[in-house]
Amino acid sequence: MLSFCYVNEGQGVIPLLDYLNLKNWKQEDCGLINIPHIKDIYALFYGKQLGYKGIMQHEHSNELSLSSIPKEEKQQTLLYFNKDGYSSYCKEYKEYWDWVKHRNEARYQNTQNHGKNYDAKNMMHTFRLLEMALEIAREKQINVQRPNREFLLEIKNGKFEYKKLLEQANILQAQLDEAFKNSDLPEHPDLNYINQLAYELREDLYREGFH
Repeated sequence: MLSFCYVNEGQGVIPLLDYLNLKNWKQEDCGLINIPHIKDIYALFYGKQLGYKGIMQHEHSNELSLSSIPKEEKQQTLLYFNKDGYSSYCKEYKEYWDWVKHRNEARYQNTQNHGKNYDAKNMMHTFRLLEMALEIAREKQINVQRPNREFLLEIKNGKFEYKKLLEQANILQAQLDEAFKNSDLPEHPDLNYINQLAYELREDLYREGFH
């Protein structure tokens, strides 16, 4: 939740976590109060052993904590909580893990076993499809047999950390964008050719009697 909080610093805004690091403060020693008539913006105070409740009480909190602030205490800054963004994140996170759990129990168990907190099979297919798309752009053909089968199986088995795989996937995506930008492949498929090919394949199939 702290990742969805921002504070006023100078003439701009910075993430709360960066602000706390700059100040060498702990969130547990911060106190917040509402500012009337301004949605999701709070006055932030700081002080050790003043009984402040912190910005959040525990890591699973869904609401910011509010504190009783003595009148003589000085406000340090303003804090903005992107509550809508955080709610959307929580909703998508829950929906994702509900999908993982109920879509395939064996697959969910594999995700739990490798302990990397991501759907390893889905990640494996992400790399496979990105690489195949890159080959289409560069070589103008589809290579079904994968030359890096062992690497893909290692992804499926949860060998790699999610952050590392995401970095590699982003690199592949950038290469893919550049490859299609420079490719002379047509913008649209030749539908007449595709329809004719489908017709001929069906004719051959019927002629052989599905043997």
